[in-house]
Amino acid sequence: MEYRLVPVGKVHNRKNNTEIEIFPEYRDAMYGLREGQIIWLILWFHRSDDEEKRKIMKVHSHGELGYPLRGIFTTRSPVRPNPIALYRRQILKIENSKIFVRSLDAYEDTPVIDIKPYSATLDNEG
Repeated sequence: MEYRLVPVGKVHNRKNNTEIEIFPEYRDAMYGLREGQIIWLILWFHRSDDEEKRKIMKVHSHGELGYPLRGIFTTRSPVRPNPIALYRRQILKIENSKIFVRSLDAYEDTPVIDIKPYSATLDNEG
């Protein structure tokens, strides 16, 4: 079985925030997004994506040996079997095909693979 991820945009780090540039062919998918709305941003940590890093199953938090070794699923480490990042952010501003949010700890040009609306009902189920 083959899987394929298609980036819909990319990250641009600015001085006080992060700009999500949506590629032209996905601009229509922004229809209905609004300033102040909370969204989930799903990114592909492409700089942490190689076969050796995908095999790492335990890490020290923050890469610090003083922290105990933990399973990758108990950390926010970018080193993962699938280096996907998830951020919950409020839209600060929308300009054309750009969405501005509070700063992300992602590298410049990190691929954005999806955006989903936050739902208080669905995302807070226990």
